[in-house]
Amino acid sequence: MNGCLKFSMNRLARGHSMDKISAELRLIGCTIVAFSLFAGHLSAGEANWVAGPALQRQLAEPVDIYWLNNPLRRAFDGISQARKIAILIDRRVDPGRELSVSLNGMPLESAMQQIAAEIGLELSRLGDVLYLGPAGSADRLEAVKTDLTASIRRMPKETQRKLLLRKAIAWDDLAEPRELVEQLARENGLEIEGLNRMPHDLWAAANLPPLTLADRLTLIAFQFDLAFKPDAAGKRLEVVPLATEAAPRPKRKTEADATPERPSTDPPANLERLRIDRMVVREKPLGAILDHLAKRLDLDLRIDREAVAAAGISLDQLVSLTVENATIDELFTKLLADTRLTFRRVGRVVTIAPEK
Repeated sequence: MNGCLKFSMNRLARGHSMDKISAELRLIGCTIVAFSLFAGHLSAGEANWVAGPALQRQLAEPVDIYWLNNPLRRAFDGISQARKIAILIDRRVDPGRELSVSLNGMPLESAMQQIAAEIGLELSRLGDVLYLGPAGSADRLEAVKTDLTASIRRMPKETQRKLLLRKAIAWDDLAEPRELVEQLARENGLEIEGLNRMPHDLWAAANLPPLTLADRLTLIAFQFDLAFKPDAAGKRLEVVPLATEAAPRPKRKTEADATPERPSTDPPANLERLRIDRMVVREKPLGAILDHLAKRLDLDLRIDREAVAAAGISLDQLVSLTVENATIDELFTKLLADTRLTFRRVGRVVTIAPEK
């Protein structure tokens, strides 16, 4: 256990909050990607991810996504859990970046690709894992996989079987990537050279479906711009820096390729079937939130402002809320709780008035 991890565990034992620990780690020069707010052990293989043709069908399913100030990790974790799709977020991606998105009737994979592109990221696939990384990472990841696979195919058959054997992999919060590599090496009788090129780091928990050993190692090293170079016998792997250039990969067809027209990002025509995946509001003026919802959801918002003022209620009052998988009515009920206001909705017409 390195100094950063010991420091973290000591602070946890003293009851310090995750946010405070993260800030302290940055001050002393430690790197931490994220903490899970609900830490818990999950063994490899327990997640029951969809894979193969079932994964492709799931990615082609049309979805409606509405996020307002939803932290990136929570947003993609929500998709992952709801759709049983394994998504790995690169260590270089800010997991707390807040996303506001409104998409309607778009294939799931295309929707995630569009969301990623709009914030300077890229979504790609390695086996049955969707990988969210920095712009340009998809081509480089594919090139690394292709080069390593080509090297493995030149090895003895028994070595090929070992390196291409598919197994699930999981790790807990505060896992150290160096230790993950060392564990995989021990389990497979491999020697690792140059592991000191991989910086000490602490990772958020993850649980991934079966991948080849080569892919498991690649997903760890790639996040540091590193790769593994095997010897001819496949018994020793050297950690090496990635090449600065990656050969272009053939473009894999997605549902978006089959549909030339850009899917509409307008709100759904039928509000009754819309569910808010996740919405987080922290200390924002109520009036501004109502206006934002009206614009995003194409609502006819009618506020009885005279009655509101007469009741001594301010639309500038600050509100906070978190809702998940909520209907429109559940959203407004939670938003107006403790504001002394109520609402009535008929279709897209929402009327706001003081409680009676």
